[in-house]
Amino acid sequence: MSIDTLAKARLGDKILTAVAALVVLLYLTWASANPGAIELIQAALSLLFLPFIWVWRTKPVLSAAGFIVLLGAWAAAWISQLPANLGVTPWALTAPMAVYATSRYVERRAIARTVLSAALLGSFISPAMWRIDPASFSLFFQLDRRYFALLVVHWAVLGSAYFIAARYFDLDRQRERLAQERFHQAQEEERLLIARELHDVLAHSLTLIKVQANAGIIAARTDTTAAGETLKTIRDGADSALKEVRGIVTALRSTGPTALEPAQQLEHVQGIIDGFRTAGLKIDADLPTSYEVSALNQLALVRIISEGLTNALRHQGIGTHVRVKLALADAARVTLTSTASSPMPSEVSGSGVGLVGVKERAQALGGTLISSGDAQKFTLHAELPLHKDNHA
Repeated sequence: MSIDTLAKARLGDKILTAVAALVVLLYLTWASANPGAIELIQAALSLLFLPFIWVWRTKPVLSAAGFIVLLGAWAAAWISQLPANLGVTPWALTAPMAVYATSRYVERRAIARTVLSAALLGSFISPAMWRIDPASFSLFFQLDRRYFALLVVHWAVLGSAYFIAARYFDLDRQRERLAQERFHQAQEEERLLIARELHDVLAHSLTLIKVQANAGIIAARTDTTAAGETLKTIRDGADSALKEVRGIVTALRSTGPTALEPAQQLEHVQGIIDGFRTAGLKIDADLPTSYEVSALNQLALVRIISEGLTNALRHQGIGTHVRVKLALADAARVTLTSTASSPMPSEVSGSGVGLVGVKERAQALGGTLISSGDAQKFTLHAELPLHKDNHA
C-alpha cells in the first residue's frame, strides 16, 4: 500500500481508524498482560485491520479483500482455541463494511456480489453462532432454532448493507448520466448558437456581396467608375462581415461578461436597410425613433430584419418591394412583407436554415416567429416580450 494511497483517505475513514486504534490498544494491552500465543496473534491481526479501515472507501476492493482475509485468519485462530470462549470480536463489523464499500463504490458489480457471498458464507462460523455452556463458560455448537435465527440476523445485516449501498450506487450513476446529458445538451446548444450567429452574420453580407459583384461585372463592361464604386461597396461589406465574425470569435474565447455583449443593435438597422437598398431592394421602413429594449432583444430583432431582407433579395431578386414595420409597446413586433417585382416560380429553393435560426432565437427569448406566403409574396412576423435591462 503506497504512501500516496494512504494520504488520500477520506475524513470519515480517518476518524473510524482512530476509533479502531483504541480497540487495537485494548488488544495490545491484553496481550502484554497475558502474553500467550493466541493473544499475540489477535493483537497482531488487530493492528493489520487499521490500514484497511483507513482506505475503506477510497480503495474499496483493497479494503474488502483485507477485511475478508483478516476475518478468515481471525476465525481460524478462534476455532483453534475451541471450546475456549474468546468472545465476539468487534472486527466482525468489518464484514458488512466490506459488503457496503464494494456495493457502493465499485463499478464491477461481480466484485460486490463476490464479497457479499464470502461474508454470507463466513456467517456460518461466526462466533455469535456458538452457544455458551453456563457451567464451564465454554462454547459448543448446536444446530437449532436459535442458530437459524442468528443466521437470518447475520444475512439481514449483510443484505441490508449490500442493497442500501447498491441503491446509492444507482443514484450516483443516475446523477452522472444526468450531468453528462446536461453537458452534451449545453454543447449542442452552444453549437447551435455558434451556427446561428455565423449564419446571421454572414448570410446577409454574402448575399449583398454576391448581388453587388454581379452588378459590378455588368457595370465593368460600360462604366469603369461604377464598377469601382461597386468594388468599394463589396470591400466595405466584406470588412463589416469580417469584423462581426471576429467579434463572435472574441466572445467565444473570452469568459468576461463585456465580451459577450451583443454586437449589433437596433441603431444599426438603418444602415442594414440602406445596404439592401443599394443592392436593389425597394424598402419602406417604419422604425421607432428610440429603442429602450434589452440588448439581446435588440440583437434578435436585428437578426430577424436582416434575415427577412436577405431572403427577399436572394429568392425574389432585385426590385423586390419590402415593407418593414417595427413597433415597441408592450412587446416588440416586427413585420416584413416582401413582394416580388415580377412573376416568380411557385417554389424557390432554399435550405430554410436562416428562418429556423431566427425562430429559435425568438423562442429562446420567450417570443414567437411566424412565416407565411410563397415566392411571389412572403411575410415574416415576430413578437418578443420586452425587457428594459440593457444587459439582460
